[in-house]
Amino acid sequence: MKPNDGVKPADEIDESPLKLVSKQFLCCTPIRLIRWHGLLEHELNWDEQAALLDATVDHPLVQRYPLSAEYQAAFLKYIIAQLSSMNAEHHDRLMEKYCAMLSPGTELPLDDPSIGLSYKHYELPHGQGVISLKESGAFVSEGTTGLCSWQAAKALCEHISNNRDDFHGRNILELGSGVGLSGIYLAKCYEPSIIVMSDCHSSVLSALKDNVRLNFPNAAPVECDNPLVSLLLDSGNTLMGVMDLDWQYISASNLSQLIEPDVIVAADIVYDHTLFPALLSTLNYIFCLSHNRCKFVLACTERNQDTLNEFLQLLITAKFRINEETVSPSRHFHWDSSASNIRIFTISRAFS
Repeated sequence: MKPNDGVKPADEIDESPLKLVSKQFLCCTPIRLIRWHGLLEHELNWDEQAALLDATVDHPLVQRYPLSAEYQAAFLKYIIAQLSSMNAEHHDRLMEKYCAMLSPGTELPLDDPSIGLSYKHYELPHGQGVISLKESGAFVSEGTTGLCSWQAAKALCEHISNNRDDFHGRNILELGSGVGLSGIYLAKCYEPSIIVMSDCHSSVLSALKDNVRLNFPNAAPVECDNPLVSLLLDSGNTLMGVMDLDWQYISASNLSQLIEPDVIVAADIVYDHTLFPALLSTLNYIFCLSHNRCKFVLACTERNQDTLNEFLQLLITAKFRINEETVSPSRHFHWDSSASNIRIFTISRAFS
C-alpha cells in the first residue's frame, strides 16, 4: 500500500475537502496525484463550482503570484471533464477562466518579466503560514536544474517537520539550495540562529534571493563584508544569508566568518560523480569548522543506484558515519512517493 492510501493524516481531520484540494492546487500537485477527498464524486452546483474556483484559480495568492498557466488550464480541464461526465451545467466563470488560460501570453505573471517563471505556494503544516516560490517549469532552464523544487527537497521538508528538535534554534547551512524551499521552510518555522542558503549558479542565486525577500518582506538588511554573501537579512529571530558557494573553492569562501554550522542540509545534490571530490572536500572543510560536531542531513532521489553507492562509499572511506532514515509519508508537501525512490541519510563523524 502506498503512503496515505486510505489513511487520513491527523492534521487533515478538521479540514474540508475544498481546503485540502486548494492546498494541493497551490503547490501544483500533478493533476493525476491530487486527492479530491470526494469533492468531485457528486454534481457540483453553481455555488459549489464558484467556491472551488475561489479556492484555486481565483485564490488571492494565485491572483498576486500566478501559477503556471499550463498547470491551471490542465486543472480546469479536468474539472470540466468530470462535470461533463455527470451532465452538470458548467459555471460561466469556469469556462471563461479555462479559455483565458489557453490564450497566448498567459504563462507570464503580470508583475514578473522573467520568461518561463511562475509561482508555487506551499501552505505549511500546523498553521505556520505559506511559502511562495518563483520557479521555472522547465527541466533545465538557463543551463541549470536548480530553478525548481525537486521531490527530494519536499521529502526533506517532511523529514524536518517530523524531527523538529534536530533543527530548532540551530546554525544551519544548506548546500545546493536551488529556489529555497527547504531553507525558507527552516527559516520560517524553526527559528535557527542563522541559516545560510547556498548555490553557485547566477540565475539560481538570483531566484533564491527573490524568494527569500518574498517570504520575509519585513526582514532588515544586514551589512556583510564577505563578497560571496549577496543577501543577509535579520528577521528578528533568525539571520538569513544567501551565499555563492562553489565547492571547488570552499577554502577561499571565508565561510567561518559567517557561520559555524550545527547542521548541514541538502537535497538532490548527489547525481553527478564528477562533483563528488569537490563535495567531499566541502564536507571535510565544514566538519572541521565545527570540530566534527555538526551533522549532515542529505535527501536523495536515487536515479542511479551505483552513483549513490559511489558517494556513500567515499563518505565511509573518509570516516563519516551514515545512518539511513525512514522517509516520512508525503503529507504536507505533496511529492510523488510512488514514482521516486527518495532516500534520506544522517551523516556524522566521530569527534576529533
